[in-house]
Amino acid sequence: MRLLGSKVKQYRKQKNLSQQELADGICTQATVSLMEKKDKILSIKIILQVCRRLNVSLGDILAGVGSGLDEQFDAICLDLRQDKYTEMAARLDQVDVSTEAASAFDRERYHYYRGFAELTVEQRPDEAIFHFNLVLRRSFHMAWDLYAIIGNVGMASAYLMRQDRDQARYYLGEATSYLTNFEWHDESSFQRLVWARYQIALMYLKLEQPQQALTNVEAALRVVKHRASLYLIDVLYEVKGLGEQALLARTAAKRSLMIAKTLALVTHNQALQERLNVTTDDLPAWSDQVNGFS
Repeated sequence: MRLLGSKVKQYRKQKNLSQQELADGICTQATVSLMEKKDKILSIKIILQVCRRLNVSLGDILAGVGSGLDEQFDAICLDLRQDKYTEMAARLDQVDVSTEAASAFDRERYHYYRGFAELTVEQRPDEAIFHFNLVLRRSFHMAWDLYAIIGNVGMASAYLMRQDRDQARYYLGEATSYLTNFEWHDESSFQRLVWARYQIALMYLKLEQPQQALTNVEAALRVVKHRASLYLIDVLYEVKGLGEQALLARTAAKRSLMIAKTLALVTHNQALQERLNVTTDDLPAWSDQVNGFS
């Protein structure tokens, strides 16, 4: 495991922090200088505190956190974000984290994705909770880490599947509180952030809390528009419309669902086109539509 001092410096400058400001309350300015110029790791505790202040994960500033399995996990992650759950589970079955070459980070990622495979393919929420717990209870847990954020989303999904609404709400609250100040630095973290907000919004609809759903979907839409991206924008407008419909804001709901329908043509989202292949005057009750989501 090696510190990437140039990355520490890059993220520090992005936040307009001096070395002394980054060091304040954590270590000395000389220590930060050693980190940036000599790639020195003086203690894991200091590294974790620096990550928190910079709002980055260990993987952003450390080399060797993962292993040769990175490419496989990237493909598994993409399958998850595209709802290709069967493909995700099949890829995961090919991953061996029992070898000496596998790192602790690899094993963490394995349990994270295995949790979603148990939920989406096997329909076994108890098994999913077991795997997500292994991720969330790690000794060096960082609340701003996307694995931790989406791990909480997974826990909420599992408890919702078990019809334990109180626990589902608890983990949704954990996930949304972590997301509040999260800053994405690359395309992958941007997509994970938006995906997490989308999943949270869907679950709040199922919990009949449409205002919470709208808060999360609107946060996701702000990020997508800032990025000038089409990523999930069509289904985000769909959820926005369903939330507005639940709040009896029928004019706003009609507008959002028409936007979703138009965007579905642009993104070639056939499933969404079929869901919205009704006139806005004949839209079914929002709860009926929500129950159609997986």
